[in-house]
Amino acid sequence: MDRGRLVAGAAIGATGIALCAPAWAETLYGTLTGPGGPNGRLVLTCDRAVARAVADAAGSYRITVNGRGRCHLQVNNMPPPGELVFVYEEPTRYDYEVTAVGGAARIERR
Repeated sequence: MDRGRLVAGAAIGATGIALCAPAWAETLYGTLTGPGGPNGRLVLTCDRAVARAVADAAGSYRITVNGRGRCHLQVNNMPPPGELVFVYEEPTRYDYEVTAVGGAARIERR
């Protein structure tokens, strides 16, 4: 096989892979507050896409995932499936108060 055919075959294969992958990355952002101050390790799951983030010292977070629609957000040691959230094409804001119930984290939207 000559070099030209090899390069053309690789380009076609890469294009096919790119077309099969989701073409979007959507963002959820907001703040986490709690009795002990800002708090949070976050996991956002949309179907099979999973993204992780940590809230900063002020409690602000921004998490981007390759998915949209109906998703679940977990904070700290929150049991699955977590809080139902909707991720849209535009960045979506969710502010939460983090509490602990029986040793497990719980979040309430503010």
